[in-house]
Amino acid sequence: MRLDLMTLRFDLRLQLLAICIIISAICMAQKTFQVEGSLFGRPFSTLVDHELAAAMLADRQDSSVVNLFASYRDVELNNELLKDITKNYSLHVASLFLVERLYEQERNRRLQDYYLSVIDTLFPLELERELSFLKDFYIVFVPAFNYESNIGNFWEQRELLDAAKIPNEIIKTQQWGLVEENAKLIAGKLEEISKQHRNLIVVSVSKGGLETSLAWEKIQNPDALSAIKAWINVSGILNGSPAADYWSASKKKIWLRFGLFFSGKWKVPLTQLLNDLSYKQRKQHEQTQLIPRSIYTVNFITGKLRQGKDHAAVVIPGDGYSPFLDEIVKDREVVVEMNADHTFKGVNLNIRMVALLHYIVNQIQANE
Repeated sequence: MRLDLMTLRFDLRLQLLAICIIISAICMAQKTFQVEGSLFGRPFSTLVDHELAAAMLADRQDSSVVNLFASYRDVELNNELLKDITKNYSLHVASLFLVERLYEQERNRRLQDYYLSVIDTLFPLELERELSFLKDFYIVFVPAFNYESNIGNFWEQRELLDAAKIPNEIIKTQQWGLVEENAKLIAGKLEEISKQHRNLIVVSVSKGGLETSLAWEKIQNPDALSAIKAWINVSGILNGSPAADYWSASKKKIWLRFGLFFSGKWKVPLTQLLNDLSYKQRKQHEQTQLIPRSIYTVNFITGKLRQGKDHAAVVIPGDGYSPFLDEIVKDREVVVEMNADHTFKGVNLNIRMVALLHYIVNQIQANE
């Protein structure tokens, strides 16, 4: 009887502990709101982290939404502003504020509307037949970090272009290489390609965007620059990545070294690479990207509203690899893909790339 009583007490303690854990989890859980609204003039359904974010999608004329935009109307759109909005409201409010402010600019709105309308008309199985508009262009891809094992190798896009007999190639940068070294490699390769092809469109992604942005100044031949008609900067980490600073901590770096060792990459200069991609260091010495005006440049960013417990630690809207504003070449057009993250999982990137290329070729031809 005594043993049964002790067992009962122990069971009750376990149950009380479980209840406390559940209550604590509920209290700590981020409150979310399901909203059926619109974005870019189109139906948009999602979960948001604040009532104001829900109102921004459901009713743009709601007084709280009008007051938000009015209060920041004359403030420059920068990371400090977005940090302030995140602090006062939430990360999703700041993200939607950024997207709306970008869309307010006429050239961005024109591009965004065109991009979405073309996507609506394209069918995955018929894309090959839709690419005749590229017949006079040569597409050059600049890949991402560690591109042999991720979507940053543009394999599907290159396969599509090959099937349509559209000339293209990928610049095989050092996938674990330092930024400056790859930038020199890219510049040299573009000079070489331009000797045979006069209508180049360069498409870069992630780390490749940073390397490409530095490559323009390293191209010495003016004829090579004149051959480059456009650049699509896809989620370019133009000022490095906070992820590099996160993994630079000594304890975390140890785990990275273990991973590299067991994957056969023990020769990777890890410390140099993390310093090279450090967001803190690159922002401290931030330089304006000097991209020739003759190169028609489009920024392609993913604006997906991130869900998760890490929101409390995130103070600037971004895609997990870089703040959104640090992926944008200033004074150039921006198009936002709201249904994808930095790795474009779950979306048909072929369709989106064709839509962007269609718009860019039209702009190039209109300005000739």
